[in-house]
Amino acid sequence: MEPSLNNYKLSCELLGHSLDVRAVAVGGATPEGGQVILSGSRDKSTKLWKPTGNEYLESLTLQDHKNFISYIYYLESEQWICTASNDATICIYKQDGFVPLLTLKGHGSTVCTLAEGLTPRSLISGSWDKTARVWSISEAGDVTFIALEGHEAAVWAVATLKEQGKYVTGGADKNIYFWNAKGEKLRLLKGHTDCVRGLIGLEANTLLSCGNDGVLRFWNEDGECVRQLSGHTNYIYSMDRNQALGDQVVVSCGEDSTLRMWNVITGDELGDPIIHPAISVWSVACLNNGDIVTGCSDGVVRVFSQDPARQASEGILKAFDLAVATRKSQMNEEIGGVKKTDLPGPEALLANGTREGQTKMVRHPDGSVKCYSWELGNWNLVGDVTGASGGTQASSGKKLHEGKEYDYVFNVDISDTEPPIKLPYNRGEDPWQAAQTFIHRNNLPQAYLDQVANFIVKNSQSAPVAMEQAPTGYQDPFTGGSRYVPGSSNTNVRSGGNVDPFTGASSYSTASSNTQSQVDVNFVRPGDKHFPVSSYRTFDTCDAKKVLEKMKEFNNKLTPADGRVGDEVLLAVIKLTEQTPELDLTSLEALIILLKWPAAMLFPVLDILRLAVRNEPIFTVLNNSHNFLGIVIPQLTGSAANQLMVVRCLANSLSHATGRQQVESHLPEIIELVGAIKSGSANLQIAVATFYLNITIAQTVNVTKSEVCHMVTSGVVELLKWAKDLEACYRSMQAIGNLTTTSCGQETIAQVVSVDYVMDKLRELTNTPQGENFSKVNSAGQALLAAF
Repeated sequence: MEPSLNNYKLSCELLGHSLDVRAVAVGGATPEGGQVILSGSRDKSTKLWKPTGNEYLESLTLQDHKNFISYIYYLESEQWICTASNDATICIYKQDGFVPLLTLKGHGSTVCTLAEGLTPRSLISGSWDKTARVWSISEAGDVTFIALEGHEAAVWAVATLKEQGKYVTGGADKNIYFWNAKGEKLRLLKGHTDCVRGLIGLEANTLLSCGNDGVLRFWNEDGECVRQLSGHTNYIYSMDRNQALGDQVVVSCGEDSTLRMWNVITGDELGDPIIHPAISVWSVACLNNGDIVTGCSDGVVRVFSQDPARQASEGILKAFDLAVATRKSQMNEEIGGVKKTDLPGPEALLANGTREGQTKMVRHPDGSVKCYSWELGNWNLVGDVTGASGGTQASSGKKLHEGKEYDYVFNVDISDTEPPIKLPYNRGEDPWQAAQTFIHRNNLPQAYLDQVANFIVKNSQSAPVAMEQAPTGYQDPFTGGSRYVPGSSNTNVRSGGNVDPFTGASSYSTASSNTQSQVDVNFVRPGDKHFPVSSYRTFDTCDAKKVLEKMKEFNNKLTPADGRVGDEVLLAVIKLTEQTPELDLTSLEALIILLKWPAAMLFPVLDILRLAVRNEPIFTVLNNSHNFLGIVIPQLTGSAANQLMVVRCLANSLSHATGRQQVESHLPEIIELVGAIKSGSANLQIAVATFYLNITIAQTVNVTKSEVCHMVTSGVVELLKWAKDLEACYRSMQAIGNLTTTSCGQETIAQVVSVDYVMDKLRELTNTPQGENFSKVNSAGQALLAAF
C-alpha cells in the first residue's frame, strides 16, 4: 500500500521561538532511541528539542548569531550541528555543546543553505553573495575553502552527489550547476522559471529540484528534466526525503501554507496537502520513524505522525483544525482582484528587476502587502498596498496600479516600438502635477508636459482643478507654483573645488546622466581613498532670480500684520546669495524679519539663510544678535522643504570654526530631530548624510570627542535604516569611515556592527554592482567592511 499524507495528523507543537522558524533539521539519536529536533528562527536562536514520550522538550538554546538563522544541517559523521545565518557566518557545534567549536567566515552576505561535503569534515554552503563554498576543516581546526563562482544571483540550494564525486548548486538566476571537487563547473541545467530553492541527489545519478515557480523537477542522469511534479500554488521553500516510507517518497513545503508528499518516480502526489495555520511553511525535515517536522512563519515547530499512538489528543486536533479553517478563509482574501496568497514573499526582492521602474507587490509574514519599485539597482519601498475601496476592482470601479487605487489608469503610447506606459490619475488631482510626476518617473522630455496634462483633462470625466495657466516649467511640489523650487536651481555641493551634482537640480529636473557621470569621475578618481575625508561639503549656489520671484509671490499673499514687507527688504536679503557676500547689517536685519514668516512660506528664506551662514562673520552676527539657530532648528519638524533647507543650513555652518562650535552646542537636540526624519527625497537624504559627514570631518581634524562620535554614529545608523539614495549611502559610509580612523574607532565599529539591518545593508550595497556612476559605493563599502 502506497504511503499517503492523508494518514498523517498533528502529533505536537513545539513553542519557544518568538519569530518565524526558518529552518528545521533532525539531529542525532538520543539514548532512548529517539531523535533530536533542531530549529532555527528569525529570533536569532537555534533550539534543540529532545523527545519525551510523544512530546519534545526544549533542552538547549544556542544564541551565537547576530541575525536570523537561515538553515541548519546536522553532519552525522562528526555529530556537528551547523547553523547558517543572515550574519554571513556558519557556526559549528557539538550536539550538546553550548558554544561553537568553530565559526566559518568569508561569505559576503547571508548564508542560506548547507550540505555535507565530499570528504570527511567538510561542508558546502550557498550564499546571497552569489557563490558557494566548500569548507574543509582539519582535525586541528584549520579551515580552507574552495569558492564555486558562476551564478548571477543568490545561491539558494546546494547538494552533494557522493557517488559521482560532484557538487550541485541552484540559484536565484534559475540555473542549476554541477561542479567537480576542484570547484570547476561541469554542467548547466535550465528549466526552472524562477529561483531554485532546493536540491536532493537521488539514486541512479538522478536529481530533484524545486523552486519559486512552484514545481518540483526530476532530472535524469543525462541532465534532462523528465518529470514535473505540480501541486503547490506558490513558492516551494524546502524538500526532504522520507526514507522510512521508501526511497521514492519526498515531502515539500512552501508559501502556499502547505506540506505535500510525492512519489518522485511516478510523479504522483500522495494524499491531500496538510494546510498550516501560517502563511509560510519555511522548512521541512523527516525523522527515521517517518514523522515529519515543519517550521513556519507563525514561530511554531510542528510534528506530524501517521502512527495513531503518536498523534495528538482530540482536543488539540480540533484546535488545530479550527486554526487551519481560519487560515483557509484568509487565503481567499483579495487586494484589487488579486489573492494575497498568490503574491510572492520577501524573497522575491532578492531577484534583480528586469527594467527601471518595474514594480512588485510583496506579501510579508505579518500579512501586510507592500509595493516595491526597482530603481538604481535596488528594490525601494513604495508603500503599503491596501484594499481601500473595500471590494474588487470590478465592484469598486477603481483601478489598481502599483498597489494603489485610482479613478483612472491611462495607457499612454510614447513609441510605436514600446508598450504603453501606465499613467494613474484621481479626480480632483491637478492634471499638470500628475503629468509632471509621470514625466519624471519615466524620464520623458519636459516638452511632453502640456501634451500629457491635456490628455488627462480630455480623457478624465471631471474638470481640472482651477489654475491660472498651465505651467510651462517645473512645478513646485510644495506650493503648486511653477517658478522657484527649493533645491532646483544650479545648487551644488563644493568640496575641494569639485562640483557635486547630487544636491541641486537633479532632484527636480531630468539632469543628464552623462553630466553626472563626468562629475563623478572627478569627484572620486580611481585609487582615491574614500575616508578619512578632510574637506567640508557645502551647498553653495542657487538661482537668486527664482528665489526672489518666490519670495515676492509669498509676500503678496501676506498682510502687514502677517509680515508683509516692502520690495526693498526682499532686495536687501537677496544680496546674501552672492558667493562672497558683504557683512551688511541691513541685509541681516531683513533676513531676520523674513524668518518670522509663516512656516509654509519659509523655505525660500531658509534657502538664502543656508547660503549666508557659509560666511563666518555673518554667521557670528546672526548667532550673537539674533540666536538664529533657535529659530530654524524647530523647523526640522516642519515641512519637507523646510527640513531640507535647515539641514543644508546646518551642514554649511560646519564649514567654519564658529559654526562648528555653535552647532555642536545644540547637537543632542539637532540629532534627535534629524533622527526622527524617517523618509524624504533624495535631496533630503543627501543633505542629512552631508551634515553627518561634516561633523565627522571635525572629529578627524580636531580633538575627538567621544560623546559627539557616539551621537553621530547613532544618527548615521538611523539614516541608513531608511535612506535609498546611493550618494546619501556613500556619504554615510564616508562618515562612518571617518570615525573609524579616530580614537573612538572601536566604539563606532561596535555601534554599527550591533545593528544587523544596517550591516546587511552595507553588505548588500557593497556586493551589488552599482554601475559606473556609483562604483564608488562598492569600493567604499569594501574599505569600510575591511575596517570592521
